[in-house]
Amino acid sequence: MIKAILKPFKFIFKAVKFVVMLPINLVKFILIKVMAVIKYVLNLVWKILKGIYKGIVGVINEGTKVITWIITSIWKTIKWIFEKILTVVKFIWAWLVEAFVETLNQLWTLLGMFAAWLVLEGSAKTIVGYAIITVLIVWLITMRIREGE
Repeated sequence: MIKAILKPFKFIFKAVKFVVMLPINLVKFILIKVMAVIKYVLNLVWKILKGIYKGIVGVINEGTKVITWIITSIWKTIKWIFEKILTVVKFIWAWLVEAFVETLNQLWTLLGMFAAWLVLEGSAKTIVGYAIITVLIVWLITMRIREGE
C-alpha cells in the first residue's frame, strides 16, 4: 500500500529532476563540444607553427625575431580567446546556479502545474505541457530582467 502511495511521488521527483538538470546538462554538453573544437584548432595551429619554425630556421637563422613575433602574437591571441571563453563560461555558470535557486523557490508552483497536467487528457494535456515548459523557459531567461539587474 505504501509503495502504491509513493509511486506518483517518485515519478514527480524524476520529472522535477529532469527539468532542473536539463539546462545544466545542456551547457555541459555544449562546453564539451566547444573544448573539443578548441583543442583541435590549437593542435592544428601548433603543427603549423612547428612546420613554419622548422622551415624558416632551416633556411634563415636571422628569422628568429620574426618567428618569435609570430609565435608571441598567436599565443596572445589564443590567451585572449580563452579569457573570453572563460568569461562566457562563468556567466553561464552563474546563470545556471541562479536558475536552479529560482526553480527551487518555485518548486511548489511547478508541482501544482505538474499535478494539473497529470489530470488532463488528449490534446489539452499536450498543449498545457508545452505551455508549462515554454513559460518555465521564458521565466528562467527573463530572471535578471525581472530582478532589475
